[in-house]
Amino acid sequence: METRQECVDRFYRERGPCCAGCDFWRHLNAAVGECVRSAPVAGHERYSLFGISASSLDPGAGHIMTPRDHWCGEFQDAA
Repeated sequence: METRQECVDRFYRERGPCCAGCDFWRHLNAAVGECVRSAPVAGHERYSLFGISASSLDPGAGHIMTPRDHWCGEFQDAA
């Protein structure tokens, strides 16, 4: 069985530059993660890239959450 990290790494190898392969991205699951390059923001702003404008669950302040296939131009892969 493939681990979550192996799944994310495989996605990156198949797709090329994207959040899944970025040094600044910390996966929360195999499809979503946080960009630690960005400054922390308010809870409702964290999930704005997903088109969510309101949620009954407030994630609290933290880093922007992005899908693994997102690419922002700040991509870095030092390995």
